[in-house]
Amino acid sequence: MIPLKKHRFWANIIGFTLIIAFIAIAVRIGRIQLIEHDEFTKRARIQQYKKVSLPARRGMILDRNGSTLAESLQVGSIYANPAEIDDVNYTTCLLNKILKLNSSKIAKLNNKNKRFVWLKRKVGDEELAAVKKLSLKGIYTQHEYHRFYRNGQLASHVIGFTNIDEKGLEGIELYFDKELSGESGYKFVNRDALQRQIITPDTKIQSPKHGNNIRLTIDANIQRITEEELEIACKKWEPSSATAIVMDPTTFEVFAIANYPTYDPNHFKKYPVNNRRNLAITDCYEPGSLIKPIIIVGIFEQGITKPNDVLFCNNGAYEINGRILHDTHGGHGNLTVSEIIVYSSNIGMSKLGMLMGKEKMYHHLRQFNFGEKTGIELPGEINGIFRPLKQWSKYSLVSVSIGHELAVTPLQFITAFCSIPNDGLLQKPRIVESIIGIDGETIKKDLNSTHKIRRVIDENIARNIMNPILKKVVTDGTGKNANLLEYDVAGKTGTSQKAQDSGGRYSHDKYVGSFIAYAPAENPRVCVLVMINEPKNGAYYGGTVSAPVVREIIRRSLLYLGIEPTKFQMTM
Repeated sequence: MIPLKKHRFWANIIGFTLIIAFIAIAVRIGRIQLIEHDEFTKRARIQQYKKVSLPARRGMILDRNGSTLAESLQVGSIYANPAEIDDVNYTTCLLNKILKLNSSKIAKLNNKNKRFVWLKRKVGDEELAAVKKLSLKGIYTQHEYHRFYRNGQLASHVIGFTNIDEKGLEGIELYFDKELSGESGYKFVNRDALQRQIITPDTKIQSPKHGNNIRLTIDANIQRITEEELEIACKKWEPSSATAIVMDPTTFEVFAIANYPTYDPNHFKKYPVNNRRNLAITDCYEPGSLIKPIIIVGIFEQGITKPNDVLFCNNGAYEINGRILHDTHGGHGNLTVSEIIVYSSNIGMSKLGMLMGKEKMYHHLRQFNFGEKTGIELPGEINGIFRPLKQWSKYSLVSVSIGHELAVTPLQFITAFCSIPNDGLLQKPRIVESIIGIDGETIKKDLNSTHKIRRVIDENIARNIMNPILKKVVTDGTGKNANLLEYDVAGKTGTSQKAQDSGGRYSHDKYVGSFIAYAPAENPRVCVLVMINEPKNGAYYGGTVSAPVVREIIRRSLLYLGIEPTKFQMTM
């Protein structure tokens, strides 16, 4: 039997211990209530009361007819709260069978300090349903939007693409990122101890403001025609790159821009960076003989010569300042000024250039904004190259007269050239028709408020002199491969050697073959430029490699637009 004294001793010890414990608990409770109250309230809010982002839907990109080129579709994404996961190995094992998690994701799941870890974003419906079925603690799903380009590579260099967070990275997606993005909303939700959402009538919700839609001047059908014809040419000539542009020469609206090589914006990471360059505005080339009609109009305006004046073209070889200049399309004797354009005589143009003089030549070409950005609504446009007059050498006047010593982007050149079928008026090119709100109302229209820049050619010269000359280029001259049975076509060939180095030497095996034309000649509806860079397989002249492409784009585009043929062939 235990003595009474011993009972009292242990009772006192236990009682004292309980008193100390109660005092410690009371102190701790008091500290929590009085000192650490705000901190624990904050922790409770984090666990029970959560702000959930409500993503805004990115606006659509539409063609001129309202066809969808880019849109955002709702998909599911999967994330985890590592602090809530009891058995990481078990959870990882089950998720791996569905999501194939990498080592970095698994390492993040082991970090109990983290409250949010993306496991896989924008998954397919099957994966999402399989994860939901597991009902794993700490694993959640969330709705997001995924950018989708339903036509694949169609107009990819114009449209551009977004990253996984739907931020624009190229093209229209980048240039109009703010208008397309909208503003995300949010809601506050309560969760119980098992992290189940509790719906309460006073749940605070801020609805997202969805992005606006962008309507382009691009016509998806003409864009498709252009890409198809450019691809055919590129398979035949195997160039290092190529560009085609289709523009309305009276409004300067761009119907199509196609580049080779191309890419699919749905899977842009699978393609080399160079495939994603919009060569129509990011690269420049010496225009070669394409420049001749632009120069000739200045010669006519200044009264230096008339279309029927005759110049001797030295039978194809002419020494100027110690250099021998050749005509690439055969030697000619006497040619009229008009014929110099029709047969693309370099010697004839150099003599006309010398009659004009470098000061007048420089100021005339400056009127067409060479060396300046066009201001089109696309990112990445460059200025091209047009050196100040003080930097011209004794050879520059002749070189510029035949399209050397200046470089233009394809868009710059077609913009300048379209002033001829536009009765002499130069305008800004346009690729965006309007910005449209989610309610369908137009928010902004005619973003380039001042389309007309200036008159650069006398109307009579453009309509009654240049138009017949450019028609004859196609019927009788270097552009015969662009001639059509259905429509009158007016155009100009261009073949330029590529600069070999900074010392003024040119390559003998690398060329840019170009052709530009508009039709119907008397009432133009489309103007098409094709530039093929470094064609192979035995041809490089613009009249050979590019003119047939222009011909087919014009023919198919005008038939699609419902333009009645302007030429009628007699049938037996």
